[in-house]
Amino acid sequence: MRWYVLYGLIILLLAVTVFGVVIAVRASDVEPVRETLSLSFIGDIMAHDVNYSRTPYNFIWEGVVEVLQADDLSFGNLEFPIDPRLPMSNYPRFNVHPSYVDAAIEAGVDIFSLANNHITDQGADSVRQTFKVIEEFQAEKGIRFSGIKTNQFDGFIVEEIDYGGWKIGFMAVTAFVNLAKGKELVYLVNYRNDIVKQDLLDVVRNQSSRYDLFVLSFHDGIEYAPEPHRDKAEFLRELARNGADIIWSHHPHVLQPWEALEHDGKTSLIIMSNGNFISGQTWTLNPAEEDPHRADTGESAIFRVIVRKTENGSTLESVDPYLIVNYRHPEYGMVVLPYENLDAASIPQIWKDYYQKRLPDLQELVKGVSVVSGE
Repeated sequence: MRWYVLYGLIILLLAVTVFGVVIAVRASDVEPVRETLSLSFIGDIMAHDVNYSRTPYNFIWEGVVEVLQADDLSFGNLEFPIDPRLPMSNYPRFNVHPSYVDAAIEAGVDIFSLANNHITDQGADSVRQTFKVIEEFQAEKGIRFSGIKTNQFDGFIVEEIDYGGWKIGFMAVTAFVNLAKGKELVYLVNYRNDIVKQDLLDVVRNQSSRYDLFVLSFHDGIEYAPEPHRDKAEFLRELARNGADIIWSHHPHVLQPWEALEHDGKTSLIIMSNGNFISGQTWTLNPAEEDPHRADTGESAIFRVIVRKTENGSTLESVDPYLIVNYRHPEYGMVVLPYENLDAASIPQIWKDYYQKRLPDLQELVKGVSVVSGE
């Protein structure tokens, strides 16, 4: 064999070997599709004056940071506009500055619902400003959001999230807003109107098939009611039957029973209300006096959810409500503490006894119930 033929064969063999190594390396860089995802859903992130007047805001979150950072994705509802041009303001017309939201992001909240009754508290310009601020957070820190828009003529846009080989769709809507100015910039759905109701059902049915997991945030309900209104509960079930895998609902400011709805060979999760995550509504609570309705607004759960990938999308695998409480810390103001850590927490014994007395009712409330479609 001529020397140059042999040389050529050697070069070709080396090239094939190197090319194979490159292909192998590139293939190893591709993240495999995860069989399951762990998600956390928290309740209303409120901003009463006793919350936003105490800085730094990270103290609010310190008790649950490990929980929120241990999952894949955490979802939270921002119950206010974010307008740094205006002063921070309390109920009934809320407003916060970006630093208040930044603490939530740093604690581990990845995805925000902005569709709720308070988003128009400061008018249309503040809705646009909120969009601008949260969009900047998205660019800088990778968070995602849904529920408001800057062009009133835009329809519903599903936020697409790619994570762990999953294609997730997320959309946030509210049934009402407190002030009309700016409502055209909110994903507003009065489901008591049959035409509007059907429009949302059509969007969910048509869009959900494009995703492995479709999560819908829905804001409505009767404030402080221990059970969801029948009409709302049935509408949420309709949304599940039309393709919503997880329906995460809020507004009542108290915990309500949740459901695992079995339909079409899968199971969807319906969180009727997981109450307040943080607020100032129990600021005046006295452990020596019974005030159960006020206390309910300061007790909630982080819904820790596992979903499993299937051939046709996903199904609910498990739900683990992690009970939390709002505690009035003498130095840091309102903070969130896990129920399971209260015995070891540095809080007065009278508060430990008070929370321990309320624990059995909370545990019963978050057991959940399985419902077969049509029941």
